Parts: sequence; C-alpha cells; structure tokens
Amino acid sequence: MGMKKLIAQRNQLTKAGRWDIDFHLPALEIKKFQDKTLTEVRKCADIVPDKRNPELEPDKPFLYVDISSIDVATGIIVNPQELIGEEAPSRARKVIRAGDIIISTCRPTRGAIAIVPLELDNQICSTGFSVIRAKKGVNIHYLHFVLRGESTREQFRKWSTGSSYPAILDEDVLKTVIPLPCRDLQDKLADESFQNTELRNKKIAEANETWKNTTNAIFQKIIDNEAVEID
Repeated sequence: MGMKKLIAQRNQLTKAGRWDIDFHLPALEIKKFQDKTLTEVRKCADIVPDKRNPELEPDKPFLYVDISSIDVATGIIVNPQELIGEEAPSRARKVIRAGDIIISTCRPTRGAIAIVPLELDNQICSTGFSVIRAKKGVNIHYLHFVLRGESTREQFRKWSTGSSYPAILDEDVLKTVIPLPCRDLQDKLADESFQNTELRNKKIAEANETWKNTTNAIFQKIIDNEAVEID
C-alpha cells in the first residue's frame, strides 16, 4: 500500500479542527455502493436520549450492558451483568428498549454493535454507547448488519478522536452514510444474514463438541494406561 497523500489549504484544516489525514481523505468503501441507495443514518434512525440513574433505587436489580457484553464477531449481546442499583457503575445510565441498536462509541471500529433483545427491554447500557431506534419502514436487522460493515467502520475511523481510546459522538453516528435499499430487499438480506449467523453458530457448536469428545478420549487413554514406563 502506498503512502497516503493529501493536498489542502491551511485554512481548510484549521476550520475543520482536524489535521489527521484520514479525517480529510474521502471514504472509499462506501463508494462501492450505488449512489441512489446511499443515505445518512439520521434519515433512517433517531438517537434515543433516555437515561435513568439506577443508584436512586439501590436495592432494585437491573441488567447492565457494557462494551464487554457484546460478542464483536456476531454483534450479539452475550454477557449482560446482573446488578443492583447501589452497584451501578457511574456510566450505567442509558435506557435501552427491545429493538434499539447500541453502537459502541469507544474504539468504534471493533464493531461492538448489537440489537437489544426482548429480555433486555427497559434495562441499562453504558454511556459509552450511542443508542439508536430505527424509523418506520427500516428493517432493524438489516440496519444492524450494514452498520457492522467495513464501509461504516471506515467512516467511524475517520470521525474518531483520541489515540489510546479513539471515540466518536452521537452526531458522528448520525452523519455516517450507509446503503439503504427498498424494504423488500432489506428484509431479504436481513434474513440471509440471520441464516448465515445461525449456520456459523451451528458449525461452532459442532466443532466444540468434537473438541470436547476428543479431549475426553485423550484423558481416557491416560486413565487406561496409568502405568507408563519412561526410559
């Protein structure tokens, strides 16, 4: 890969308040899609501002979702924490509803983006997420799928600020461009994505079972041959 180059006026850089080259270079991955399908996230989803402080009810249990709760390989919430109000971290403030999509704003290129399932309705997530709610006519599973794509991550990389823990803002999420085809195609592609994930999970389960059985068989050989002479 060749060295990146940018020719720009000083006042152009100053006005933007950013001097890093990735911010000013155009996003390339999104150009692979047809212009007529492209739209900003703000046109198909809204930021959800709802917050609640669990500490105000110190004995009340709740489920808490932070960035570590999301499987970045699949974009599924797999490990929410069970807490009571007095145990709530200071960042446990954002209210989530079933069908919302949560997007990690810290290190956003990791793809920690998930749909809130029914069992987490009215629970709490970290303020390290943007919480968005799809508008009418948008398939939430398609939206989730496309937000986890490389074209979105590239744009998140552009908007990120900070070096150790690069982060984006709600406004950066809203201005990100995604391909949004007609609803029928959204539904079809969302279904294909779901089936692909199910197949992946099945193969992983089969591989884990094979590994477990083989491991047990090896230990059985050790048990059956406890008296082993070593030269």
